[in-house]
Amino acid sequence: MNKMTIKTVLVMILSVSLFGACQTNQKKEQNVEATVKEDNAPDRKEIPFIVADRYFVNNTVKSIDNPKITTKEEFDSLFGMATAMGTNGLPTEIDFTKQYVIAVVKPETDYSTTLVPVSLQKNEKGEIVFSYKISKGEKQTYQIRPCLIVIVNKEAMGDVVLKEVE
Repeated sequence: MNKMTIKTVLVMILSVSLFGACQTNQKKEQNVEATVKEDNAPDRKEIPFIVADRYFVNNTVKSIDNPKITTKEEFDSLFGMATAMGTNGLPTEIDFTKQYVIAVVKPETDYSTTLVPVSLQKNEKGEIVFSYKISKGEKQTYQIRPCLIVIVNKEAMGDVVLKEVE
């Protein structure tokens, strides 16, 4: 084989590898609009929400004082966009003029960890109670910062209370 053929083959292999790497990072995640009932208590009102995909916690953030985030400026100081190639690669849009977010951020871990929304309800005190559970997987060779962000319409106002459930 001559040098030109070897270079051509190497460029083709590199191109296929890069294309494949971009494709494997995509998940077929959909924004889930959910209202899951935690219990049938008559004094609790279900609140609809949307799970925000493709965001990560900025490295400079140690903790979040208030899980309720009402402005784009505050949100952008805490989270970055994890954009990927493809149709499902864009972060979920958030319109802070009509919506706010509730964020759950956990400490760094080397275990595969997913935060799963369970319910969002308004209790008898007028508080917004966001229930979630933690799904812990296998040990990894790298650290992650688990987070869960849900988008809520501003019509559902009140102090936010986070509740981890089993």
